[in-house]
Amino acid sequence: MALHKPKSAPFALGALSLAGALALSACGGGDGDGTEETGAPEAPSVEADEELAALVPADIAEAGTVKIGVEASYPPGEYLEEDGETVLGFNVDLLDAALAKLGLEGQWEPTAFDSIIIGVNTGTYDLGSSSFTITEERLEQVNMVSYFSSGTQWFAQAGNPEGVDPDNACGMRVAVQADTTHDTDIEARSQACVDAGEEPITIQKFENQPLATETVVSGVNDASLADMPTSAYALEQTGEGVLEFIGEQYDAAPYGILTHKEDEELAEAIAAAFNALIEDGTYEEILQEWGVDAGGLGSSEVNPSTSE
Repeated sequence: MALHKPKSAPFALGALSLAGALALSACGGGDGDGTEETGAPEAPSVEADEELAALVPADIAEAGTVKIGVEASYPPGEYLEEDGETVLGFNVDLLDAALAKLGLEGQWEPTAFDSIIIGVNTGTYDLGSSSFTITEERLEQVNMVSYFSSGTQWFAQAGNPEGVDPDNACGMRVAVQADTTHDTDIEARSQACVDAGEEPITIQKFENQPLATETVVSGVNDASLADMPTSAYALEQTGEGVLEFIGEQYDAAPYGILTHKEDEELAEAIAAAFNALIEDGTYEEILQEWGVDAGGLGSSEVNPSTSE
């Protein structure tokens, strides 16, 4: 994401849609089928399209599966079921549906966020999918297939006791997930404070967003920032009167599925599959089930321009 762009309109999740999305929990309980136990919507059934499947590189098509690197602690995009192995989330359902169109199955492999691009480049993973915002820096390293859009949302303790202002956060204590666009954002803001002769932002970086969120709840840090769906999830899961949004979403940009820079053929096949899902309504169905339809795109592209 580019930094310090004018604020965009708020992330317009409807009240019922938001409640449905954020009542989901990475830990489930009770009787019933797997969907009830996890709190996740049931993924739609998608049949393979022979014409689209023909676009898949021969070696991938023959294998029938693709390995996907994912940092599975960023709900509701991607998170682990209580078995500690099954990866759930709206990003997971979207990519699984696209792969099904291509006659493929995804093998989701949880790992550290900062190792995913490296893993795609070294061939450890065929794909990377972990709420990756498409940026120029990342496009220099991998192909990215757009499929969703989200911006950054700050949050703090309810009532904002420390008076956090994202546009004037000098001297504040801010928690962030390391190696994300939010990490880059807060570092730039802190440097701007220094350049203006103000106290820098005290930045604490974490391996995953739930750990960062926990420090805001406890008061160790004054605020945090994350993608809008994840910030909204944090507010819902911590309960009423614990956290609140500070300001509005900004720097909305598309997420991308990663492929190796030399594997544009696979990237084009995935984009074609997403576009087929958009056309037949499956894409919208998945977003609505998760309550994140405000982030839907009209089409999927390979390596879309990041310029305004």
